[in-house]
Amino acid sequence: MEKGSLYIFFVSIFLTFLGFYLVENVFTISPDVWSGNGNLGILIMILFSPVFVISYFFTYKLTREISTNIKVRIVIMIFCVFSCALLIFPIINYIDELIIALDGTPAEPESKIYRFGWFNQYTNGIYFNVYTFFLSYLLAIIIGILSTIRIKRKNII
Repeated sequence: MEKGSLYIFFVSIFLTFLGFYLVENVFTISPDVWSGNGNLGILIMILFSPVFVISYFFTYKLTREISTNIKVRIVIMIFCVFSCALLIFPIINYIDELIIALDGTPAEPESKIYRFGWFNQYTNGIYFNVYTFFLSYLLAIIIGILSTIRIKRKNII
């Protein structure tokens, strides 16, 4: 990868992390606060969406360039799959703790998010947090590695 592309790659990762941070920590309302202003986090998500896409594309592209050796591909793939599996546990724990803090799911009348649905100003952190940040990059790496695999076809005629 060229030096300029590598620079864009690192800047895009930083901006993606900034977007995730803003959505989770600035535009997600704490469960102990009542908010009727709507989900302002959507504005940040829309604003940062091109940065997310560019960053994931550069991650995919860099992974394809690095994984030329089959042994390197296997090691990276095992690491990424294992890391994804480990990230599932804190993500589930994070969601469970948030549901408890909100006094239930959107279907429960006592809940703060009753009738709001799962995507609202209280639940942005479910989708945009440090765990999903790493999970999304690991998935981009896995897709990059899988795209390097060539399948031999038999000519059946």
